[in-house]
Amino acid sequence: MGKYTLTVRRIGLSAVITPLVTLSNIILLPILTRNLVIADYGAFALIMITLALLPPLVTLGLHNSLIRFGAAAKDKRDIRELFYSTGLIVFVASVAVSGLLLLFVPQIAASLFQNNLTTALLLIPNVLIACLIFFAWQYFVTFQQIKRYTYLNLFNAYLNTALVAYFVLAGHGLEGAVIALLIQQLVVLSVMIYLIVAEIGFAIPKLTYVRQYLNYGLPLVPGSLSGWIVNSSDRYLIALFLGTAAVGYYSPAYTAGVTIGMIAAPLATLLPAVLSKHYDENNLADVRTIMTYSLKYYIGIALPCVFALSVLSKPILLVLTTQQIATNGYLVTPFVAAGTALIGAYSVLVTIIALKKKTAIIGTIWILSAALNFGLNLVLIPYLGLVGAALTTFLAFLLAFVLTAIYSSRYFKFDVNGGFVAKSVCGSVIIALFLLLWNPSGLFSIALSIILAAAIYMTILLALRGFTIQETKLIYEIYKGSK
Repeated sequence: MGKYTLTVRRIGLSAVITPLVTLSNIILLPILTRNLVIADYGAFALIMITLALLPPLVTLGLHNSLIRFGAAAKDKRDIRELFYSTGLIVFVASVAVSGLLLLFVPQIAASLFQNNLTTALLLIPNVLIACLIFFAWQYFVTFQQIKRYTYLNLFNAYLNTALVAYFVLAGHGLEGAVIALLIQQLVVLSVMIYLIVAEIGFAIPKLTYVRQYLNYGLPLVPGSLSGWIVNSSDRYLIALFLGTAAVGYYSPAYTAGVTIGMIAAPLATLLPAVLSKHYDENNLADVRTIMTYSLKYYIGIALPCVFALSVLSKPILLVLTTQQIATNGYLVTPFVAAGTALIGAYSVLVTIIALKKKTAIIGTIWILSAALNFGLNLVLIPYLGLVGAALTTFLAFLLAFVLTAIYSSRYFKFDVNGGFVAKSVCGSVIIALFLLLWNPSGLFSIALSIILAAAIYMTILLALRGFTIQETKLIYEIYKGSK
């Protein structure tokens, strides 16, 4: 077990930073919801999901190629060629997409921003820079520079919170918030470029292996597009059918649900690079062990969080937003939390398919999920409103998880710890009942109930022997090494 200590420490460092990043969003949420009119907050939410979900599509899957082909690279000349070749194509694609969006600024302003042309124009450079930042992030992931990655992530999050909060509290409204995003992204991109160039230098790429990189990455583009539809189409269709104010009600509840994603974020970030290295070196036993423990501990943390967040949805929204938002949106959170937990497990399993370079399968899975999501949203949103959109999100994520589990098991088998899952479900049900009986309200009461629920859950797992002696020793070794 000791030889996995470095890998687990890296995941652990990322796991510590991720909640701090999530906290920055939680800090910003009441500032936005209580200082912007609900329609403007809904528009800002649409901007944020666009900036988060468009880059994986625009980068043509080359961020995945960087990770897959760069993880085992040693020679700086090879690293430079890989990074700058893929980076050049990403830059050209980003400029092209931004130019295309510029042609449709009046339509974007009319459909999303209540004919506010300034906000629509500010969206364009934000999209361009967001695509470049998204690609640059992958450099630090590929070469497992986890400290730099996590500290940059923290800097990025709190710079965003500080600038957006300043502009909004100063009375600059939606336009000020978008200007703040632009400033923040420019600063972060400049820092990232400086660090990368200082480490590997600069070279004009020869584009020798571009076809190989595109052959790996392009099949993932339909998956990225489909993922974009699954993750974003609900907000856009809600705006179309119910108005941007409804997006303002939906987004905080959705945000609360996707906080579950911070549990899987370290695994989704680090596993592709770590497992690619072991797999390319033919260390299949190590791949199997890392997969087993990654999925086990993810399930052990994610399951009780889903149950707890489902019970505490309305009290949490009342603390962070307004009575109006909490009343209209609290039923959204349980569906989104459950779906996000499934996608976290998907992010572990899908690594197997990526290692086998069967990326076309991933694209097909997301195309099917997107078709289900978009079709059900068209049917359910007009009749069930926000709950219909949330239910659709859950079903699409469920389909992606099930299909990925089926295909990954055909290519590579490892122990999924069915007994541990049953113990985790048992503990999760008990803490959900505990929280229902308590019914906490207010920040202090909610925090105390969460702490006690976590203690009860851990006690149940220990009593049911959910952890082995070897695992306990590994955790102790990691703790000693971090002191």
